[in-house]
Amino acid sequence: MPAPTSHTLLLRLRWLQLRRAIPLYGIVLLALAVVLGLRLMHRAMLQDDSYASFIAGGTLLMVWGLHQRRADLHFLSRHVPQACTALVVEYGALVLPVLLVLFLAGAWLEALVLVPVFVLPWLPAVRSSGVRGSWLRRWIPAHLFEWKSLVQRTHPIGLVLWLVALTFCWLPVLPLFLLGAIAMLVAGAQEQCEPRAMLLATASNARALVRLKVFGSMRLMSIIILPVLIAATKFRPVWWWVHALFGVGMVVLVAYSIVLKYANYRPDIRLEANGANVAVAAVFAILPGLALVPLIMLLTEWPKARANLNAFFHAHDH
Repeated sequence: MPAPTSHTLLLRLRWLQLRRAIPLYGIVLLALAVVLGLRLMHRAMLQDDSYASFIAGGTLLMVWGLHQRRADLHFLSRHVPQACTALVVEYGALVLPVLLVLFLAGAWLEALVLVPVFVLPWLPAVRSSGVRGSWLRRWIPAHLFEWKSLVQRTHPIGLVLWLVALTFCWLPVLPLFLLGAIAMLVAGAQEQCEPRAMLLATASNARALVRLKVFGSMRLMSIIILPVLIAATKFRPVWWWVHALFGVGMVVLVAYSIVLKYANYRPDIRLEANGANVAVAAVFAILPGLALVPLIMLLTEWPKARANLNAFFHAHDH
């Protein structure tokens, strides 16, 4: 007989991961940033009703993408009692703040767009083992294999997100939301640690490796976001500072996810706990003018990454 609290198992697990990944003051800052983001979202919907449709549709797309990329669905179905119910509770907790904002703004019809979130756990996650996006991966340098893996796993979803952002660049919020989703995909791809042999084959020392990975990824991220932000600025010149600060925030977020990975690097291990730290950085990076927070986090982790990698470059017992 399943435990009476099995439907909240995933929520309790996420809370434990969050507590282990960041200190209490970080959780408080994250909560304040989320409240600020929801407040800005509410004000935007009060000024223009059309924002509600984009926010609801973007939230649904985000949760659907999360469900499709989950690698633990098979494990949950076999080992977690009432796994689908637990997933519904987890996804419901994700969309609840957005639903609240939609209700407060009077966007009742747009809130119905989020109803499919509660049936996602019963829908199959489509996975393909074929080679995808080979023409895109040819443009990515060999040492940025995380990007190659990302293209293989997400193509054509990632490309569609970018094309939609570029097509609807005349809208005020949607392009930034979609670019933020792409940045989160890139940051999430940095959780998997490569084998030590691949580490040694990429660079000759820790300093060179961190610089190679960070600046190479920043260059690729800039290539992705600049066309959309430049086009959006053409339609809304008075928003140039918002677009500029947002672009800086996305680039810094990707750089931070890489440095955080190597600060906690262990060969062949997936650093799932890093997701909480990246989420905190993402909240501040998305809000214009607060990219200084993830930048400070980046500079704090940089020496740790070099020190951690030095052990694997120079020790012979790993």
